[in-house]
Amino acid sequence: MVGKVLQRGIGLPAAIFTITLLALIAVAIYQLGSQNAASYQEQINLTRAFYAAESGAGFALNSLFAPEDYPLYSGRAANCSAWPAGTGFPRLYEFSVAGLNQCTASVSCADVVVDTTVYSTLTSTGTCDDVTRIVQVRTSYE
Repeated sequence: MVGKVLQRGIGLPAAIFTITLLALIAVAIYQLGSQNAASYQEQINLTRAFYAAESGAGFALNSLFAPEDYPLYSGRAANCSAWPAGTGFPRLYEFSVAGLNQCTASVSCADVVVDTTVYSTLTSTGTCDDVTRIVQVRTSYE
């Protein structure tokens, strides 16, 4: 008779334990999903910031190595002060195209001399939604 009384009382604690365990698993899955979504969004912003920085460097290089001036590259000084008038640094590019909308790129230029050769070093910082990536390009006319 004592055994029957004990068996009747175990159902409620077992049900409470099972419900609590299932609730903890549900909370853990929810938190994992939320962290995964935030990580995914940050990865997208990192990629967008990289492409904004790369685009800024490309625009700056295109103004230095203008396609119409191609035959004139040899013999020109490759330094940041040799840039055409009105195109000084730092430069700020604001993008409005799909994919880079509301992203910016800030490009600065510095000269580096290596074995008597002057290299222009462009540092482009892309920013999208408080995420920043930096691309650096070193170039010369030689």
